[in-house]
Amino acid sequence: MNCLEFKRLALSDPNSGDHGFVRHSKDCPDCLKYVAGVRRMDNDLSRSLDVSMPSDLIARLQLNQEMMEEDAGQQDDFDASTGSGNVVAFQPMRRYAIAACLALSLFVGGFLASGQFSFNQDIGSDYEALLSGVVEHMNEQAVTPIWDANKANKSANTLLASYDGEMKLKFLSNLQFSRICPMGQYKGLHASLETDDGQVTFAYIKGAPVGEMLDAGYEGYVSRVKPVRGGNLIIMSRTNKGLQQANDQLEDAMYWDI
Repeated sequence: MNCLEFKRLALSDPNSGDHGFVRHSKDCPDCLKYVAGVRRMDNDLSRSLDVSMPSDLIARLQLNQEMMEEDAGQQDDFDASTGSGNVVAFQPMRRYAIAACLALSLFVGGFLASGQFSFNQDIGSDYEALLSGVVEHMNEQAVTPIWDANKANKSANTLLASYDGEMKLKFLSNLQFSRICPMGQYKGLHASLETDDGQVTFAYIKGAPVGEMLDAGYEGYVSRVKPVRGGNLIIMSRTNKGLQQANDQLEDAMYWDI
C-alpha cells in the first residue's frame, strides 16, 4: 500500500484493520500523523453535533443536496435509456458523498460557532506555502471532475458568498469545477477553467493578501499568486498562454478584486 492509497482509506475508515493499512501506518510516520489527524477530526465532529450551524454552511449543504439530486436524476435517465446495471454501484457512492459532505459541514460548523476554528487564516506573504498547498491538493486529487458550467458557477458563487456576501463571479462559460477543498495548511475554493491551452486550475484562499503579485515556475507549472479582496488568488497552468488567458478571464469576472 502506498501513501495515496493509505490516505484514501484513512478518510473512509481511519480505524481500518486492513493488514496493508496497519503495516503502512507503522512504517510511515507521515501517514501515521495523517490518520491521527483524521481520527481527531472524527472525535471533534462527534463533540460538535449539538452546535448550531452558521447560515453559510446551511447554504453549502443545500447546494450539495441539489447537486446530488441533479446527478442522481442524470444517472437514472442514463440507466433507463441504456438498460445499464450500474444503479446499485452508483447509489452507495452517492450516499457516501452526501454523508461526507454532511460530516465535514457539521464539523466546520461546530468549530466556527465555538470560535475554535476560522477560515480567516493569516497567511501573510508566504508565497511558497500557498503554491505548495495548491499543488499538493492537485497531486492528491488524481481526477478533477468536469461539471456543467451552470452547476460550476452556482457552486462557486455560493461558496464565495459564504466568505463574503459581496463576492461573486460573473458567469464563466468555461468554468468546469468549483469546491471548497483542503490545500496544504489552508482550506479554500478550488476550481478549474478550460482554456485554448488546456485546463487551468485556480484557487481562492481567504486570509491576509500577499504584498505583490508574483509569477513563478513551480513543480512543473507556470503559476501566479496575486492579492484579491479578502485573500489570495493562485493560478496554475502548464503554459504561459493558458495562465494569461485564465488571468484575463478572472480579472473580468472577479469584480470584487482589490
